[in-house]
Amino acid sequence: MFKKVLESPSRIEWLGFLGFLGFMGFLKSYAGEPQYIFFAFFGFFSYFFVGRMARETPDERMVENYQRAGLSMLKFCSLLRASLFAFVILNSNVFHIQYVPMKVVELVVAFVFASSLILQSYLIYYYDQVE
Repeated sequence: MFKKVLESPSRIEWLGFLGFLGFMGFLKSYAGEPQYIFFAFFGFFSYFFVGRMARETPDERMVENYQRAGLSMLKFCSLLRASLFAFVILNSNVFHIQYVPMKVVELVVAFVFASSLILQSYLIYYYDQVE
């Protein structure tokens, strides 16, 4: 069984094991604070799914799906940047937020990173099913 897995043409599936590092987010640091940044690794579990799809369709259609998902992710990242810019502008006029704890920033960054990996995997699957 392991020989069959090792001979598979999809090596991206091995990145899925990085998802287990996400469980380190439940551990505490030496100072006793939670380490939210490790939750970003949960997004790597989506590579198990993408690797399975790459084994099933190892042709140029999969490459095209990767490219289409990459373009959609660029749109998603530009939307995130635009919303961040709007928030910064509105903060001085409307929200008046003076202080944000670093743990909240870590949690938001981890969530955005993990959700972007999961969204890219879903878009690859969606583009494969549409055609």
